[in-house]
Amino acid sequence: MYKTSTFEIKIYNRAGEKFTEVSIPYSEMDKVSKIEASIRDRNGNIVKKLKRNDISDRSAFSNGSFYQDYYLYEFTLKHNSYPYTLVYSYQRLQKEFFYLTDWTPVLRSNIPTRKALLNIEVPLDFKIHFDHYLIDNFVVDTLDESIIYSWLASYENTIDPEIYSERRENYFPNVAVVPGEFIFDIEGSYDSWESYGDYQFQLIQGLSELPASEQNRIRSLTRDIDSELEKIKILYHYLQDQTRYVNITIETGGLKPYPASYVAENKYGDCKALSNYFKSVLEYAGIKSNYTLVYASDDIKEIDKNFPSQQFNHVILSIPMDDDTLWLDCTSDGPFNQLGTFTQNRDAFVIDSNSSHFTRTPPLLMNEVIDSRTVVFRRDKNRRVVADFRINYHGEDFESLSGLSRQASETSLARIIRNYFIEDGFELIDFELIESPRDAREITLTYSAFANKVYNSYGSDIMLDMVPFYIPLFEEPEKRKLGVKIDYPINYIDTINYYIPEGYNIPNKLENKSIQNEYGEYTLRSQQESDRLTIVKRFLLNTGKYSLEEYPDFYKFIDEVYDIENSPAILLTRNIQNRKPINNAYKGN
Repeated sequence: MYKTSTFEIKIYNRAGEKFTEVSIPYSEMDKVSKIEASIRDRNGNIVKKLKRNDISDRSAFSNGSFYQDYYLYEFTLKHNSYPYTLVYSYQRLQKEFFYLTDWTPVLRSNIPTRKALLNIEVPLDFKIHFDHYLIDNFVVDTLDESIIYSWLASYENTIDPEIYSERRENYFPNVAVVPGEFIFDIEGSYDSWESYGDYQFQLIQGLSELPASEQNRIRSLTRDIDSELEKIKILYHYLQDQTRYVNITIETGGLKPYPASYVAENKYGDCKALSNYFKSVLEYAGIKSNYTLVYASDDIKEIDKNFPSQQFNHVILSIPMDDDTLWLDCTSDGPFNQLGTFTQNRDAFVIDSNSSHFTRTPPLLMNEVIDSRTVVFRRDKNRRVVADFRINYHGEDFESLSGLSRQASETSLARIIRNYFIEDGFELIDFELIESPRDAREITLTYSAFANKVYNSYGSDIMLDMVPFYIPLFEEPEKRKLGVKIDYPINYIDTINYYIPEGYNIPNKLENKSIQNEYGEYTLRSQQESDRLTIVKRFLLNTGKYSLEEYPDFYKFIDEVYDIENSPAILLTRNIQNRKPINNAYKGN
């Protein structure tokens, strides 16, 4: 397959010059040639051309990769008079391929594409499958010996990022084209999901052999264990303790894993290699598991099931049990049978002989993402107000802190805690990150901090500020352009204990608050005992997708919660018998 790409980018000012720095990736299986580039001035005249010695060539090695056989051609071509247009082109040659193109003619979400054209020419007997959306025009022409497919697209209504929005890529024009049949290491077919599953199944055959030393180790670990679940857990802990994740994208475009024997001997691998290795370990222990494909990301990307194709970027294992399915991410140091925010609640393509199929990974539930915080205010020996925080994290914050506790240096951990986990308006004194037992799904952060802005004096009165939840700052309805998509619940619970200074009281009973609707709920309750006031509050935002039409109602709920959380919470007044007499000089004024 020969692929010629041509780009024209108009640069209007200095800020746009970053797009004159061009990188063209290539590999041994994806060779690039015929690189040409020029600059056209505002009148369309060529004023500069790219020279061969202006092109540099380097490895595309990244920090997250142990080895990869990708390289980059790079060059920069710019002009000193605006506006000007950068024009460049190059040609690719691929001898083996399983995709013709996944074409999205958008440079950045905030940069318009005035015109884009995709032409694909194939022999008359070459079968393709394609899927397209947001395309301006589509034409098919038949010639003597070939067929030409043409798509015309533009992207004029640019999209700015919005909090908890649908994927912006859903609003970009896109054309995906795959061959009906292909040879990519072995023969494969996209005629159906079943045929593609068979290709993936055959691709990993012959890669499960384990060295004798590894077999002995597996027998030793499971010899006296009767429970299959317990065997799997012991072996998963062995995987976590003995191997590490590195990205290795060589051969077969990163689709084919390294053999299990390679991982057993070298103690590292990428998601494919580690999953294949652990599948082989379980198989040797007499336990069936399935190599399973997912699209892992911070937000959920749905798989287009009407278009059989390679739409995945991660491999995990699914293990069918009598009454459930276990899910194991073999690259994770996290809890057993816990996928986490990166792979929860999404389509999973289970690879099996002649029976590959889709299922769904488990969604994170409310109690699995809860952040529970207890705050106690006190006075130190210097009569400064100190807040003692104890926060039990689950979900995304648990994943982040657990990873930091294992990987970050003490100095880096302290810096990150100080910058990202300490409440605004508090001055950190000290902290401790408390690890939970293995396979627990929570981690605890405790810290003490000076409370500089919670007890605020107004004359003889004191106003206590709320310690607010982090409420996402959603755009006002008239400014919002995209719908809302919340992939897993947001769930906070606070118990805040204020001390009441001697000689003060609360003149008015605090009003309890309660809001509940389809979007979530918010509650606030208070209780006073002697010199302590306790406020218990909860904020829950449900998983869901909400259209622009219902966004005003959604925003109203968020806005009501935000107003309560960011309003002064409690008025404390000095007891009358403790008030100082007013100076006579001010009487009558």
